[in-house]
Amino acid sequence: MYKPSIYDRISAKREAQEEAARLAKLAEAAHVPEPVLEQEPVPAALQDVASGFTFAGFNLQFPVGFRFRDIQTTIEHEGGPVSLNIRRRDVRSRQTLEQLFEAAIQALRELTPQLRVIRQRDCHVAGNPAKVLDFHFNAGHEPRHGRLVGALVPVAGSESLQWLDISSVIDPSKPGLSQWLAEFDRMLDGFTLS
Repeated sequence: MYKPSIYDRISAKREAQEEAARLAKLAEAAHVPEPVLEQEPVPAALQDVASGFTFAGFNLQFPVGFRFRDIQTTIEHEGGPVSLNIRRRDVRSRQTLEQLFEAAIQALRELTPQLRVIRQRDCHVAGNPAKVLDFHFNAGHEPRHGRLVGALVPVAGSESLQWLDISSVIDPSKPGLSQWLAEFDRMLDGFTLS
């Protein structure tokens, strides 16, 4: 019995949503005299504000001047563990999104030599151009699926850019995590800077 992979299910769901959106637009276009143009996302910039996080209702706020550079955490989703990593780094002049993304992929390959790339695509994070990599590897004998998203994000009040990457790794055999990557995409779609 064939069981579609998590990527096939996510792709099928995304294709169904795109087709429904396309049909809705066609129906709407029949009633609207002029088409409404979609606006490009407005890029958000990183700000030099105090960092903090909320954990189980407790709000931990760091003093101004302390900035997160790496966050590595395990969260629980539908009873299954999800590894989540967020990093930000200074960018040297003339480094491109493509160069930094390739360096991030190379770092992944060094950590997991058996890494298998599933697909790579372009997207936006907080209105900034970004790249996405879906990948697979084994942790011992256990399968793992992951997604890496990387973006060059401007810093408010300056001409400099920062590299921001967000990655997530799950055990695809956990039934509660079958839709995690779609949830991860929705989380990133709502990712804004305040």
